[in-house]
Amino acid sequence: MTYREKCDARLERMQQKHDAGLISKRFPDVSSIVVDMEHHRNGISAILLSRTLNFSSDSYAYFHVECLNRDCKDCTGGFDLDQVVAAMIRSHTSSREGELDCKGNGLTSGHVNIRYKVTIQYNAN
Repeated sequence: MTYREKCDARLERMQQKHDAGLISKRFPDVSSIVVDMEHHRNGISAILLSRTLNFSSDSYAYFHVECLNRDCKDCTGGFDLDQVVAAMIRSHTSSREGELDCKGNGLTSGHVNIRYKVTIQYNAN
């Protein structure tokens, strides 16, 4: 990927974040969202990385996580947790765990997957 393509991709992500709107506007009943993830990569250089993303009501309602495999080919753009979060809010669920796979493959490694736990705290009524 060229420098210009990287800049264009970054601008596109920023626009998608802006278009998603704020959590307080899109999901007014939500006070915070926490996403705990474990990234796994199969292959020669397997990795395990734990990561936590915290979203407050003033955060953008953009729940897309980039694939961490730098040499990933045919990647679909990472992991989109937007539908997971939206479904949880519709059903007023406070916690859900799952796993998502990246469909791409790297030159030195296999595909990447994440195990996630989403925890949503709702405003007191």
